[in-house]
Amino acid sequence: MAMAMAKQLCHFHHFFFVLLFFLATRRTHQLQHSQSYALLKFQKLLGYPSALSSLRSTRDFCNIEPTSYLTIVCYEDNVTQLHVVGDSGLSPLPQNFSSDSLFATLGTLSSLKVLSLVSMGVWGPIPESISQLSSLEILNISSNHFSGAIPNQLSLLKNLQSLVLGDNDFTGEIPTWIGSLQGLAVLSMRRNFLSGSVPTSVNDLQTLRVLDLSNNHLQGELPGLSNLKNLQVLNLENNTLGPHFPSLPTKLVSLVLRNNSFRSGIPSNLSSYYQLQKLDLSLNGFVGPFIPSLLSLPSIKYLDVSTNKFTGMLFSNYSCNSNILFVNLSSNLLKGELPSCLKAENEVVALYARNCFSNEDQHQHPPTFCQTEALAVNVMPHEQKQRKRTTGKAVLVSSMGGIVGGALVFGVVFLVVARVNKKGSVKAPEGSTLEQVKSQMSEKDDEAKTPRTVLSVMENIISRVPKPNKESVRTIARSMMEQVVNRVHHRHVRPARSIVEHASSVNTAKLLTDARYISQTMKMGTSLPAYRTFALDELKEATNNFDASCFISEGARGQIYKGSLSDGTQIAVRSLKMKKRHGPQSYMHHIELISKLRHPHLVSALGHCFECNNDDPSVSSIYLIFEFAPYKSLRGCISGPSGAKLSWAQRIAAAIGVVKGIQFLHTGTVPGLYSNNLKITDILLDNNLNVKICSYNLPLLAENKTVVGNGTFSSVVKGNVQARTKDGDKNDVYDFGVILLEIILGRTILFHNEVGTLKDLLQVSLATDDIARRSIVDPVIHKQCSDESMKRMMELCVRCVSEDPTDRPSVEDALWNLQFAAQVQNSWGRDSIDTGESPASPAQETQSS
Repeated sequence: MAMAMAKQLCHFHHFFFVLLFFLATRRTHQLQHSQSYALLKFQKLLGYPSALSSLRSTRDFCNIEPTSYLTIVCYEDNVTQLHVVGDSGLSPLPQNFSSDSLFATLGTLSSLKVLSLVSMGVWGPIPESISQLSSLEILNISSNHFSGAIPNQLSLLKNLQSLVLGDNDFTGEIPTWIGSLQGLAVLSMRRNFLSGSVPTSVNDLQTLRVLDLSNNHLQGELPGLSNLKNLQVLNLENNTLGPHFPSLPTKLVSLVLRNNSFRSGIPSNLSSYYQLQKLDLSLNGFVGPFIPSLLSLPSIKYLDVSTNKFTGMLFSNYSCNSNILFVNLSSNLLKGELPSCLKAENEVVALYARNCFSNEDQHQHPPTFCQTEALAVNVMPHEQKQRKRTTGKAVLVSSMGGIVGGALVFGVVFLVVARVNKKGSVKAPEGSTLEQVKSQMSEKDDEAKTPRTVLSVMENIISRVPKPNKESVRTIARSMMEQVVNRVHHRHVRPARSIVEHASSVNTAKLLTDARYISQTMKMGTSLPAYRTFALDELKEATNNFDASCFISEGARGQIYKGSLSDGTQIAVRSLKMKKRHGPQSYMHHIELISKLRHPHLVSALGHCFECNNDDPSVSSIYLIFEFAPYKSLRGCISGPSGAKLSWAQRIAAAIGVVKGIQFLHTGTVPGLYSNNLKITDILLDNNLNVKICSYNLPLLAENKTVVGNGTFSSVVKGNVQARTKDGDKNDVYDFGVILLEIILGRTILFHNEVGTLKDLLQVSLATDDIARRSIVDPVIHKQCSDESMKRMMELCVRCVSEDPTDRPSVEDALWNLQFAAQVQNSWGRDSIDTGESPASPAQETQSS
């Protein structure tokens, strides 16, 4: 009888499950029935956890309110993202659980791009059925009880951008096929039982940003990783790797080699890791001289070199980064004096016991101890080279950091505020004779065989100076001619790189702790309607059947029409006629990328529409729908013929918006969008002066591009196509530099050969004085800007338009300098108001008197 009751109970549970599925799918229009069924079965296989309780109380799975433990994202009638997070430390699921059944069920979600299954008690090996999830871009199964070897089936997921397998029980070696996942940005296998060596194929992951292999049983030499140019976080803590210090990329933000078997010296070029915020070399056997300049790295916040055998003499006058938070020099063989910047009054936590420092309160050995022990230390042969002592002032860069998971410290918020308040008077100079200067330039022009555009540019600049200083103008003219002659005779000398690379503003800790980083673009532009597929009839109605009255423009990137949807939403429709005919599925990868281009500083995508022939399923035209931006252009607000012009502070803010837009184009999707051929006419301002980039390198346009040009700068591509592809990020920096030229000078730039001349003009003015610099900037704002902010903007502009791409700053570096200039300008403006002065420098006030 008991068996009969159990059987009836089983039937009842089955009936209840089927009924629940029927009720959930009967009125669901967003999902296919098979996908709704898969979610309900997924819930059942996990034992109806509390994290999935929302699935029992709604029939519309795609519109469940996102929470910290459950997020479901749908695109049309398919689930594309599934995030489930349980309670930490959850016990393994019952013995009748099958990981194979779980992933076979998830395999029916054919469009799933993001799967985050964290702390759910899942156990067993990763089954072969995981290969069915061929669209996966992000896989995070951390903090479970997965075991066994990392399966080869993962190598079939070619779209993976983030693979997080941490905090499980995986065994065996890291597979060599890992290097075949060419799109990986995040790779975490921390806290497992992996053994063997790190495969050399890791060095093939050129898009990798985060590599965390900490807390395993890895051993042997670490392969060279210098090929990983984008790597920002490297954590190898608690293994037995060594003995040699590895070859590493120079743009690391966090480097943790704690508790391994490294026995060599450290390379002297470690002092040039300008973006390094955390360096932990503790609990190893590093030998040789300690590099004091590590204390003054421009971004360093956390430095731990304790329990090694570093030697050397320190002095009290050594400098530190003014914002360093923690330094541990304990248990080494250091002598001399503790740097005064590490004393308690400087609000830095400094540990330095068990060295041989003189007159310090923490326990110290006698000097003879360090001397004797140092003689016994064997420096490995290739480390016995003479090390150069690096000196220099710490660059003023600071950021706020926190320890993430007890392991990562990053600084992402810049706090630098420079106070500029120059007081005093300058004697007014005599008026300049501009005609004499022009005449001299004309004579020199024939002598040097200089292009006439040089003279016309100089005449244009000099003629706009209200009351110029004669000597300053003459100095600029003379120096300009020297620059031109050098350029003509190919003896142009590039400027020294006076601005170092600064810390990236990207929160790299979030790359590791939040597997949604790559897809976080969905959080951008939340005021926009959801991206969707439009019907062609809907677009025809919105544009009055693409009537000429709705036509906006036509160019290499298709025809653009203005439209209005039935709900009143204003849209812009870009029409692209396909040169090569393919089916809709062939374009879906590009469409998926375009759907992610939603950002406050971009004219964002709202949807798309395919037009197919009646007798042919191939796509003849693609319509891309964007938010309509009836804004004014940045050029019109700076160098246009009429209307109010932007102030200096507003121009800096606009430049910051442009760079943030470029940064998103580079990092918001994988792969990023580079070589966007940006022009100042592509930069729009809304009524609140917020910047939006309206034209950029859409994936579809690159394959369907036609060549249109008129010889002006707007159609000139600097360098050949291969070069722009190779240096895509630095090409966008160059284009931004040209925009910055126009922002500073207030002069329309139409021809490419003007750029070099104007760059030289800025470069010469930087070597003179404040009055000379103000004489060349836009007269509208030359009284509004602090000398420090103006000089910083000019320096940045000169670097951005460097001929050699390697001399141009990174996007992050450019953003840092702009933010610094804005902070200095705001501080200067407040000081001027507090003292009752007009926002102009004392020198400028004297000049205008």
